[in-house]
Amino acid sequence: MSAPAIPYRTFPPRLARLPGWTVLAIWTAAVLLPLYILVVSCFKTTAEIYDNRLGLPQSWAFDNFVRAWTRADLGHNFINSLIVTAGAVILTIVVSAMAAYPLSRYKLGWNAIMLGLFLSGIMLPIRLASVELFTLMRNLGLLDSLTGLILVYSAIRIPFAVFIFANFMRVLPSELDEAARMDGAGEVRILFQILLPMVKPAVSIVAIFTAIAVWNDFFFPLIFIFDDRYKTVPLAISVFVGQFRTDWGLVFASLAISMAPILIMYCLLARQIREGVGAGGGMK
Repeated sequence: MSAPAIPYRTFPPRLARLPGWTVLAIWTAAVLLPLYILVVSCFKTTAEIYDNRLGLPQSWAFDNFVRAWTRADLGHNFINSLIVTAGAVILTIVVSAMAAYPLSRYKLGWNAIMLGLFLSGIMLPIRLASVELFTLMRNLGLLDSLTGLILVYSAIRIPFAVFIFANFMRVLPSELDEAARMDGAGEVRILFQILLPMVKPAVSIVAIFTAIAVWNDFFFPLIFIFDDRYKTVPLAISVFVGQFRTDWGLVFASLAISMAPILIMYCLLARQIREGVGAGGGMK
C-alpha cells in the first residue's frame, strides 16, 4: 500500500503578495519623502528649514514664490528653457526617426554596425569631451546662443532615441511599406505619415526623457552661456546659492516652479509611456 499523499499547501494570496507590497511601499516612501521635503520647504524661511526640516511650516511664506520669480527673472528664463527643450525634443524625434527607419525597415549588411555605433553614443559620457565640444562650439560661433544648446542636446539624445525607434519600427509589418509604395508614397511620407503615427508610445518615451534631461541640465548652459539673456532655469536658480549665504526658501520655491512644466508634460503623456513600456517589454 502506497503512503498517503501529503497535501500541497500554498501561502494565502494576501500573504504571498506581502514581499512585493513591502518593496513597493519602501520605494514609494523613498520617492515621496524628497518631494514632501521640497513642498513644505517652499513655504519656510531659511532659518526654519534648518530648525524644522520635516515638520510643517509655522507660518506659510507664500511670498517665496513671488520673490523667486522676480529676483531670478524666471519668466524670461522659462521662455529660454522652453525654446531649448522644445527645439531639442523636435529635432531629436525627427532626426532619430529618419535614422531608425532604414536601420529597422531595410535588410542591409551594415545595419548592425550602424546600430552599434549609435549604441556606443549611449555608453560614452559626453562630459568627457567638454573641452573639445567647447572648442567646436566656439569655432562654429554657437557659444552664447540657444541654437547651440539645442544642437548639443539633440546630438546627445539621438543615440538613445534611435535605439527606441528602431525597436518599435522593427515589429511593424513590412506590408505597410509595400502597400504605401504601390499607392505612390515616397519614403518620407511612409515614415512620417504611416509609421511614426503607429509608434506614438515610442515618440512619447523619447519626448519625455529628452525633455527631462534638457530641462534639468545645469552643466552645458553653465559652460556655453555667458549672457544673462540666454540663461536657462537651472542657471537662474543658482543665483540664490551663494558662497557665504544661501536663501533655501527661494531655492526650494524656484525648484517647485521649475518642476511644473515637466509634471504637466508627464501627466499628458503618461498613458502613452505606459503603453510604450508594456509594448517594449514584449519585443524580441
